[in-house]
Amino acid sequence: IFRRADKNDDEKLSLEEFQLFFGDGVLNEKELEDLFHAIDSDNTNHVDTKELCDYFVDHMGDYEDVLASLETLNHSVLKAMGYTKKVYEGGSNVDQFVTRFLLKETANQIQSLLSSVESAVEAIEEQTSQIRQNHGKPSHGAVESWYGSPAPPCAPLAVEPGKSLPPGEIPRDPKEESLEAQVSRLAELIGRLEHKTLWFDLQQRLSDDDEGTNMHLQLVRQEMAVCPEQLGEFLGSLRQYLRGTAGARPCFHIAAVRLADGFTFVVYEFWETEEEWKRHLQSPICRAFRHVKVDTLSQPEALSRISVPAAWCTVGRE
Repeated sequence: IFRRADKNDDEKLSLEEFQLFFGDGVLNEKELEDLFHAIDSDNTNHVDTKELCDYFVDHMGDYEDVLASLETLNHSVLKAMGYTKKVYEGGSNVDQFVTRFLLKETANQIQSLLSSVESAVEAIEEQTSQIRQNHGKPSHGAVESWYGSPAPPCAPLAVEPGKSLPPGEIPRDPKEESLEAQVSRLAELIGRLEHKTLWFDLQQRLSDDDEGTNMHLQLVRQEMAVCPEQLGEFLGSLRQYLRGTAGARPCFHIAAVRLADGFTFVVYEFWETEEEWKRHLQSPICRAFRHVKVDTLSQPEALSRISVPAAWCTVGRE
């Protein structure tokens, strides 16, 4: 948590970094500042790792056991993945079958746990959404946004899948804008919300390629209208798709917007090349999402693509 919050990697959190990372649209600026100084036990106007840990340890409750178990689970899963590789390299057909079954069962049980946690998060977000609206500035409408991105090699994520935009940063209904205007606004918002890590990653990749200045990204836009009775199934699959696609190296960024009607979703994806995007269409995560869309959409999705000059994406970053 500390590494994600420490934007400049100086091993201490300033008040600004603290407010940017922990601001949730409910606590106001003064309350966040008071919390910052409460955590800053040695009154240095900076929060270090020990101070942050000391504060949360005193408030963890049952989450202490949960997070400790997750750490243990992480080590166990990594160990099991090594075992799986070993069995598939030298095991019999029966050995491979058993390993496949155990791997799938592990994935199903972990997903079941994750679904329970996500349901709790959704319930809390729903309860606090009214508080955010009361504390925030007037917005253009009820549009919810989620973001996911491949982690840059030199900086952590600032906005994770499932996280809502802060009040006052809500985009306009994409149907009311041209695609180019939507791209411009999306790029501006992502650049601010992610503290420019996406564009830094892009520039770094361009600098590694002598022909980078002539590079064009593929922006893919999917608009999907969901059957109301299938909304729960669709949301679960969409979140998995966002997480899975965000981890793909050729995907610079992926963002999903839920429109004001509550049942229409727009997904934006920035891909390195058209070939990479087409290869992605054959990936397991994309195929799984496609199967769910067949069962949950009220009408065929609307898909469009444009080629965006990569150099354009880095203009005006400051």
